[in-house]
Amino acid sequence: NVTIGKECSFWAEGNNIRIYVGNHTTFTQKVHVNAQEDNSQILIGDDCMFSNTIIIRTSDSHPIYNSDNIRINPAKSINIGEHVWIAPNTKIMKGVTIGSGSIIGSDTIVTRDLPSNILAVGHPAKVVKTGVRWTRESIF
Repeated sequence: NVTIGKECSFWAEGNNIRIYVGNHTTFTQKVHVNAQEDNSQILIGDDCMFSNTIIIRTSDSHPIYNSDNIRINPAKSINIGEHVWIAPNTKIMKGVTIGSGSIIGSDTIVTRDLPSNILAVGHPAKVVKTGVRWTRESIF
């Protein structure tokens, strides 16, 4: 019960990787979902709506070390709640949880957790409205 549009990709790179997509979730086109590095996971709840040209990734793809040779950028899992709407050109970065019922506006970069039923936009994402809800009904 999931719709996946043109040029969408789901990458699992590493051991014990999990990508879960809930029922009735839709991906329009050019959505890239990448769970990378051992034990990483991306969990997407039921009835989410992903527009186009979206990137979701658990890793930076290459390690970064501090001057003591300790890695400072480990992979972190992502959790997207139920009934979340992700607008075009959005990036959801590692370690993020997005609460159910939320809307992430166009051209947003999500770098930290966001609560439920909010509208967030910007670089990085900032909550601009609370107590919102959305539907899939057509307005035209």
